[in-house]
Amino acid sequence: MAPTHGKQDVQPILQSEKAGRYPASGRRFDLIVSVLSLWILAGLYLDGSAHHHIPDLIETFFTPWHAVLYSGFAASAGLLLITQWRNVSKGYRWTHSLPQGYMTSLLGSVIFLFSGGADFLWHTAFGFEVGLEALVSPSHLALAVGGVLMISGPLRATIQRSAQQEVKGWHELLPVVLSLLGILSVLTFFNGDFAIITYPNFMAIRPSGSDTFLNDTHALASVLIPSALLMGVILFALRHWTLPPGSLTFLIVGNGLLMTWFHLKEVYMYPQILVAVFVAGIAADVLYSLLRPSAVRVHALRLFAFAVPAILFALFFVILIITAGIWWSVHLWTGAVFLAGVIGLLLSYLTHPFINAKAPLFPGSIQ
Repeated sequence: MAPTHGKQDVQPILQSEKAGRYPASGRRFDLIVSVLSLWILAGLYLDGSAHHHIPDLIETFFTPWHAVLYSGFAASAGLLLITQWRNVSKGYRWTHSLPQGYMTSLLGSVIFLFSGGADFLWHTAFGFEVGLEALVSPSHLALAVGGVLMISGPLRATIQRSAQQEVKGWHELLPVVLSLLGILSVLTFFNGDFAIITYPNFMAIRPSGSDTFLNDTHALASVLIPSALLMGVILFALRHWTLPPGSLTFLIVGNGLLMTWFHLKEVYMYPQILVAVFVAGIAADVLYSLLRPSAVRVHALRLFAFAVPAILFALFFVILIITAGIWWSVHLWTGAVFLAGVIGLLLSYLTHPFINAKAPLFPGSIQ
C-alpha cells in the first residue's frame, strides 16, 4: 500500500500559504463595492440637501435620508464582513482576509459605525446643525473619514493590481472611476459653501454696502478650493492609470450635478451654469486625448493641469456675464480664472515632480 503521509501534509502547507497571503482581488468585487458606495453617496447628498433646504423640519435623527445613508453603509459593511468570514473559513488569516486594499475599507466601516453612534449622541446633546455647522460638525467629519476609507477600496485594490498587470479601459477601470467620483463628491460636499459654481446668485446679485472685501475673499476662495479638490483627484488618477475616454466628463459633470442638487435653491434661477460644467467636462476629455498627459509627458501634464480648472471657471464667469451679469470687475474674475489654473499647475508638481525634458508637449511634436 502506498504511503499517505505526503497527501496528509498537503493541506497544512496550503493553509499556511493562504494564511500569509491576501485573497485575489477582481473587477467584479471592485464593481460591487463601488456601486454600493454610490448608495452611501446618495444618502449623503439626500441628507445634505435636507439640512440645506428644510432645516426647520429636521427634529429627529431618524429621517428617511438617514435611512438611505445608513442602509448603504450596512450593505457595504455587510459585504466586507461576509467576504471576510468566507475567506477566514478558507484558511486566510483574519488580518489578510480581504483583498489587498479592503482591510482599510473594513477599518473605515468601523469608524463609520462608531461615528454614526457619536452623531446620534451629538444631536441629542447639542441639537441639529444648521448651515455651515453641518459641514464642520466633528461627528459628521468622522463619518466622512470612515466613508472615504470605505469607498476608496477599489482604488487601493486596482493600484495593487496595476503593479502586476496593465489595467486600462472602461471594462477594468469603471470601479476606479466610480470610486473617484465618490471621493471627489465627498470632498466637495464638505466644502460646499466654498464652491462658486453652486452659488451663482452670489455672483449675479451685488451684496449690500460699499465694502465687499469679505465677499470678494469668500468668492475667490470658492474658486480656488474647488480647483484644488478637482485637480487633486484627477492628478492622483493620472499618476496611476490611463483613464478611459469620457471619464473626465463623467467626473466633472457627475460631481457638478450632485452639487447642483445639494444647492438647488441657489442654482435653480441660473440653470445656464450647468452648460459651463458640461462643456468643461468635454473640454477636459478633449485635452486629455490631445495632450496625453502622463509621467513621461510631464510638460503636457503641466499644461493640462492648468487648463482644466481655468477653462471650467472661465466658462462659468463668461456664461454668467452674458446671461445674467456679475458684480465682480474684470480684474477679479479674470484673475480668479488664472489662479484656478495655477492651483492645478502647482498640484501637478506634487503628483508628478520630475520633468522628462525629452517628452514632447504635443503628440508628434519634436522638442
